[in-house]
Amino acid sequence: MERELNTVRDTVESVWVAVILAFVLRAFMIEAFVIPTGSMAPRLLGEHWQLVCPACGYDYSYGVPSSAQNHPDFDRARPQTPTGATCPNCGCTYPAAMLPDYPRSGDRVLVMKYLYRLRDPEPWDVVVFRNPQSNRDNYIKRVIGLPGERIEIVHGDVFVDKGDGQWRIRAKPPQAQKAVWQVIYDNDYPPNAELYAKLDRLGASPPGWALTMGRWDLTGQDGRRFLYPGGDRAEIAFSAGQDAFLPHYGYNLPSTEAQSIDRFTDICSDLELSAVFVPQTGDCRLSLLLSSFERRFKAEICADGKVWLWHEGPDSPPGQWEMWGRRQLKPLAKGGCHEVALAHADFRVALWLDGQEVLASTEQQYPADYNWLKARVATNRDGRIIRPIPTPQVSFVAEGGPSELWHVRLFRDVFYTCPQLQPVERDASPLWDFARWMQRRGRLADRGSGWGTTGNPIKLAKFPGRPELDQFFVLGDNSPQSLDGRCWTKAAPTLRLTDQKTGETLYQLGTVPRYGLIGKAFFVYWPAGFGVPKLPGLPILPNVGKMRLIR
Repeated sequence: MERELNTVRDTVESVWVAVILAFVLRAFMIEAFVIPTGSMAPRLLGEHWQLVCPACGYDYSYGVPSSAQNHPDFDRARPQTPTGATCPNCGCTYPAAMLPDYPRSGDRVLVMKYLYRLRDPEPWDVVVFRNPQSNRDNYIKRVIGLPGERIEIVHGDVFVDKGDGQWRIRAKPPQAQKAVWQVIYDNDYPPNAELYAKLDRLGASPPGWALTMGRWDLTGQDGRRFLYPGGDRAEIAFSAGQDAFLPHYGYNLPSTEAQSIDRFTDICSDLELSAVFVPQTGDCRLSLLLSSFERRFKAEICADGKVWLWHEGPDSPPGQWEMWGRRQLKPLAKGGCHEVALAHADFRVALWLDGQEVLASTEQQYPADYNWLKARVATNRDGRIIRPIPTPQVSFVAEGGPSELWHVRLFRDVFYTCPQLQPVERDASPLWDFARWMQRRGRLADRGSGWGTTGNPIKLAKFPGRPELDQFFVLGDNSPQSLDGRCWTKAAPTLRLTDQKTGETLYQLGTVPRYGLIGKAFFVYWPAGFGVPKLPGLPILPNVGKMRLIR
């Protein structure tokens, strides 16, 4: 009997220890949060549907629009019809006649609390913080600007002035860059032309690859495999309209993006072109080509292991390429599969082979010229573009022996848009009082460019001796639909807005104070789950395949 009592006591003690440890872990180390909105989509999802495009078969997430969530007939416990979705791969509109589906919950993430008491946040960290507009809700965004810096978005890129008056590009580290690539076109999902014509209301042609010179067979595996028979030089080019390079998101309702995207200037030329290259002989040669504004970039891979990186500038004679790099690698295996990619992002061009960066441009070869870029995308006073921004050109060129291309994909970088601030709503709360006070001091326009946008850089204060007041600038990956630092025109009265003794302004609208940071998001431990048989609206089965680290 005594032994049984000891066993029960040990069990109870173990349970209580586990409970106490769980509370301690939550309070001091790690806490779980659910993502309610799609401001970080498509990497991190809010409440959404998971759709399959009927024209090309591409699987994508589509956020539940706020208009649907606020509709009196909306009920998360029963199937809903997703309306207005557009496939990010082929641009086909999701038909309203499709069967209803259950909305899925947002991703649940783990956050490392108090990490930033041991080290400072780093650019491109994904952080959870208290929303400065209410100081109650929790938001999740990327850290873009640090205390003491000035930040300005120019043509989708982030530029930083660290206090010396010199504007530099804020380039993403490789892991963050890999996380934010978004599909423009994946050739593993070619759209069915007949279905596309029936479903697309605008009558546009689907994107795809077209022969521009020489001989290619583009019909292998129903258009998924490209075969070069060898011989003379031959080229295939990506065929799509300019809208394919705008920062659209399949996650968003297209009509809601119109307020943030300027279809004449927000043309993204930070791209990654990738494929699996299969050389059949030792003299095969493949070139990948991309363009940005009036510049062209070319990477060449030869089956004997030689690789080159080339550049053609706006003042270069046609066809006159400047060599930016050359290496001798191991010969490629004949008949073997080799992943190749040419990436252009943040004023840097790189050639990747089998998961390794083998050549890249230098800052001296390709400087991130802040003044040139601002002048290049400038408009006249009447809003007209001084010089139209050309549509990026993307192509493959093959020479020598026969070869094949599989898994051809084109991605774009995250493109931060420059929205206009909405006028401050007049009310009797302290929120309006602070906004009005900021207006009188010239710190907040009634209507104008958002914080940190082109022509309106934001200064992030650093308080020596009072680091808890230091300010950070944050942005969401889903730029057209993210309520982030660019758009904040109110501040919670519970923030430390001014110094009561000196009257000094302590808080800059559009920023997150250090004391508002909760921690760094590092793992999606529960993506939207699967429903059990006969209970599809109860997603209690974990989607293990989508559990992932957050970069």
